[in-house]
Amino acid sequence: MYYHIFALSLHKNYELSEVKMEKKKSIYTMTREEKFAEKADKGFGVCLTQTCPLREECLHWILRTYVPEDRYYTNTVNLNHPLIQTNKCPLYMKDQTVRMPMGISNIYYDMPERIAKPLKQHLIHYFSRKRYYEYHNGTRPVPPEHEQHILQAAKNYGWDKPIAFNRYIEDYLW
Repeated sequence: MYYHIFALSLHKNYELSEVKMEKKKSIYTMTREEKFAEKADKGFGVCLTQTCPLREECLHWILRTYVPEDRYYTNTVNLNHPLIQTNKCPLYMKDQTVRMPMGISNIYYDMPERIAKPLKQHLIHYFSRKRYYEYHNGTRPVPPEHEQHILQAAKNYGWDKPIAFNRYIEDYLW
């Protein structure tokens, strides 16, 4: 009797989780407009400058048009900061996608254990355990500077062959 109740509850949970998964669209399969709308809706800082020389190609300025109309408040860039609205704006984010690896579990396949084991420990220490496993499992793209660190670390540990990441995506460096 208990077995049937347990099996039924498992079946219901499976159906519920399946429905939840269908509703959430992966950020890596969204269109540009969907990505921008989501970022603006989640409170990513927008820039309202009218004089910045970099504004036409800056993600902060482009996102201002994606803030929902029913929102009274939103996160904005502080235009009083001395470097904002100049060619040296520290918040400037170019409106350009970058090719990034998704998943690093494949990099160990051909490596001998004497290289793979210390490399893995090094990467966990460098990125933190949580971030390492996000990269490893492919739930977070590896930004270019971290990709370069992985390649250099593998070389430092004695790996001289090319590194094969699981796959690549094109996305913005938010």
